Amino acid sequence: MCGISGIFNYSNKYFNGQPIIKKINDIQSDRGPDDNGIFESKNKKIILGHTRLSIIDLSKDAKQPFISKDEDYILTFNGEIYNYKELKNELIKMNVLFKSNSDTEVLVESYKMWGTKCLDKLRGMFAFALWDKKKNILFLARDPFGIKPLYYSNIGGIFYFASQIKSLLSIKEISKTKNNESVFNYYLWGNISEPSTIYKDIMSLEKGSYKIININGSIQNFNYANIKETILKSENFTFKDKLDSQEYLKDIIDDTVKAHQISDVPVQILLSAGIDSNAILASTDNTFKKNLTSLTIDFGYNNNDETYLASLSSRNNNIKHNIEKISENESENLLKNFFKKMDSPTNDGFNSFSASYVAKKNKNKVLLTGVGGDELFSGYPSFNRIPKIIKIMNILPSKINFKNFYSRKFERFLKNNKLNTKIAGLFKYGKSVDKAFLLQRSLFLPEEIQEILLSKQNQLNINQLNIFNTIEDDVKGFENLRESILYLEIKYYLCAKLLKDIDWTSMSNSIEMRTPLVDWTFFKKIIPLIKSNIKVDKKDLFNCYSKKLPAVISNRKKTGFSIPHKKLLNQYTNSNYHLKYSKPIKDWSTFCFKNYLSYEKN
Repeated sequence: MCGISGIFNYSNKYFNGQPIIKKINDIQSDRGPDDNGIFESKNKKIILGHTRLSIIDLSKDAKQPFISKDEDYILTFNGEIYNYKELKNELIKMNVLFKSNSDTEVLVESYKMWGTKCLDKLRGMFAFALWDKKKNILFLARDPFGIKPLYYSNIGGIFYFASQIKSLLSIKEISKTKNNESVFNYYLWGNISEPSTIYKDIMSLEKGSYKIININGSIQNFNYANIKETILKSENFTFKDKLDSQEYLKDIIDDTVKAHQISDVPVQILLSAGIDSNAILASTDNTFKKNLTSLTIDFGYNNNDETYLASLSSRNNNIKHNIEKISENESENLLKNFFKKMDSPTNDGFNSFSASYVAKKNKNKVLLTGVGGDELFSGYPSFNRIPKIIKIMNILPSKINFKNFYSRKFERFLKNNKLNTKIAGLFKYGKSVDKAFLLQRSLFLPEEIQEILLSKQNQLNINQLNIFNTIEDDVKGFENLRESILYLEIKYYLCAKLLKDIDWTSMSNSIEMRTPLVDWTFFKKIIPLIKSNIKVDKKDLFNCYSKKLPAVISNRKKTGFSIPHKKLLNQYTNSNYHLKYSKPIKDWSTFCFKNYLSYEKN
């Protein structure tokens, strides 16, 4: 896992990019503290930077930017290719010779053999840039779920890219001017939706896509993996019974967990008392267990049985378990560093930042997490709540005008009395899956956001943002509510928030966080099960490993990996923080945004 960067000067003007890449390497040193390097082409048109966190092939043979044996291909790569050994064997049979044991070289040789079609063969999380000297093109790509980030800016005949937004902000040619639509998106979702960032000059390469930049600066954009299309086009399996479907589920879980254990350094499982992480623990392959431990963080605000059940589960599976408590002093310092390191405004991520901090303190490099399970196994309240909202709201006579209910007076009454303002939104947003999802997941309702932004003299017309049309298009083509909610949760929560936050929070602590349940190969196998004649949920996931796990985990009320927002606000400000809104997460979110902007100026 690493930090990558680069400059492609496709203009005719002279440009000295070495100092810029050296500075970015310094900024991104947390992402790769083990080594760093710079490549510059003879014609000075291309400069690639790299900071390395050594996980696979710890030798200098895997140093990056990686130059192929024939010196025609240079790669800077961030991520892991979990099936690199299989690909390497396939290439060896085609008479390809290798000089290292790294997945990096396998990626280069895969491109040489199959061109951009190599992306269809990769199993992993990745963002990379490859300079093809033969074709004079720069090839940039990102994994199907966007687990690994890649940001870019194309200004004045020069294309810049890096693993972090703040790395690009260090370049004087790139403006810090805000994108008003992104500011709106933050207040709506608690994060910035890609491909935009909060800055007008910086964009994100979209998940499951790649770019080809030619020597004259022309850019071709391609999508090679589409989550919605995969769900829609997937076949529907038919199973004999529940046992048959659970056997299939266990096989594909075991396969993805085994793939994600590949490492030349020790691996830890970030373990809670939830079903997702415990299923991963129970699924671990015995071949790798000598290289495996588990970790539970005691934040001081978790349920009392969290650490006990995690310990019991680890003991049942013969895996060494570590419990680490974070003291109040540590927590205060973590909060300060959390805001300092924050790469994009978000109201989430503090727990994964803290867990990564502890893992680094204990000299670990790789964490496995159960992220993705709630989306696939209907673990979020939205899967039950949205159908109920739609059913109830559509029972109301159609002649009732929601404006009689959703009046500004009613919304203001709720706000003034610190009541949940979303109650006022039921009549406007409760009759369709797309709008009900927005009501369920939104931080502030659009009308509230407009008021917030206008009060800051930020003129923004929400009707011009096309939010409602976008979400409405998102759910077109789905046959049932579960598939619609599944896709919306993946797009707007898993990819846009959780995975983005997991990357910067873990990498700022020099930790690689892997997500076995967010894996393209696994995803293409589980969707036919989700669409099958047998309903699959968290109980089925637990039942796959019930012999290895404490029974109480199956019946335990979901607690999640939540943040005590009010406590953190009090802790950070050293006072009894005065809450402005009915829910502390709203105050926390505005506080996070304010702190992000304050550190941006430093």
